[in-house]
Amino acid sequence: MMEIKILERKDNLVEIELINEDHSLPNLLKDILLTKEGVKMASYSIDHPLLHPETGRYISNPKITIITEEGTDPIDVLKEGLKDIIEMCDTLLDELKKNK
Repeated sequence: MMEIKILERKDNLVEIELINEDHSLPNLLKDILLTKEGVKMASYSIDHPLLHPETGRYISNPKITIITEEGTDPIDVLKEGLKDIIEMCDTLLDELKKNK
């Protein structure tokens, strides 16, 4: 199970940290969020992009920032983007099962 930490939350802004994750999810999520109506800005960063020599994990966790237009809740947009990713994965799995 993924662990997240909300770093900042305002009416039209949310910044979250994805604990022990890499570029995979935040990069995809950012791209999906940028297609959503009401999203002004969606980005992610990893402050210290070096890998820990023993664990192979990044020393810093990715942080996702979402800024929305007035009246659009960034948490709702985040949930919608995550549901889109789940749907994409389900579609891919269905296609792979069909082509077995």
